[in-house]
Amino acid sequence: MLKFVPMLLLLTLSACVPITPESQQSDVQRADIHYKLAQANLRSGNPSGALKELFISVELDPDNAAIQVALAQTYQRKEAYQQAEKHYLKALKISDNDPRYQNNLASLYLDLEQWDKAIYYFDLAAHNLLFVDTPVSIAGIGYAYLKKNDFQTALGYLNESIELAPRYASPYFFKSKIYHSLGNKVKEKLSLQRAIRIEPKFLEPRYQLALLLVQEGSIAEAIEHLEAIIEYSPNTTMSFKAEDLLQKLSGTCY
Repeated sequence: MLKFVPMLLLLTLSACVPITPESQQSDVQRADIHYKLAQANLRSGNPSGALKELFISVELDPDNAAIQVALAQTYQRKEAYQQAEKHYLKALKISDNDPRYQNNLASLYLDLEQWDKAIYYFDLAAHNLLFVDTPVSIAGIGYAYLKKNDFQTALGYLNESIELAPRYASPYFFKSKIYHSLGNKVKEKLSLQRAIRIEPKFLEPRYQLALLLVQEGSIAEAIEHLEAIIEYSPNTTMSFKAEDLLQKLSGTCY
């Protein structure tokens, strides 16, 4: 499940073409065209196509931090983590440590299970007064402490994130993981329900809640959540898991 979670903490960014000397305008404009083609490839589920476009874009405009970070994000989605780290670090250098890029580099370190590095960069982003997504970074710190099995510290950060942004669903999901580890099924269930109430299409907590409901013997309610997963996200890994569990519960093939 690990590889799914850091994406909840990854900020979606857009390239912004800077003002450049007239002699460079042509390359900058071409770089932006290829960047936009890369974004279209990502939206259509083609990260390899996106990489090809970004290779051209970054060659034409290598000092554009936003294009560098788009390349890093695409590498991260393809699990090419060393390349992703290289381009995040370059984006940070070019941008004079933009906190958005610090946040996204931290999410990469979650993928790499380098918890202390993740905490360091999330903390840098969270304490930048110009950063508008502070609850995301604070939740990231909480998640990293969760993975370090420091549950009390993790809960402190997750509660802080919730206090800043009560409608942000991820901290509730992360809290459910803590309560699961602690064997507190009541609080685990409550946290999962809150995450789903905020974000009905948040599939991971729906699936975990379905498992919990099965353990409780609430089969009909569990089936409702599994059917919702299949409806919201057909033909995905999560929907296939939901279908498998449904088949076991009801004997129905999908």
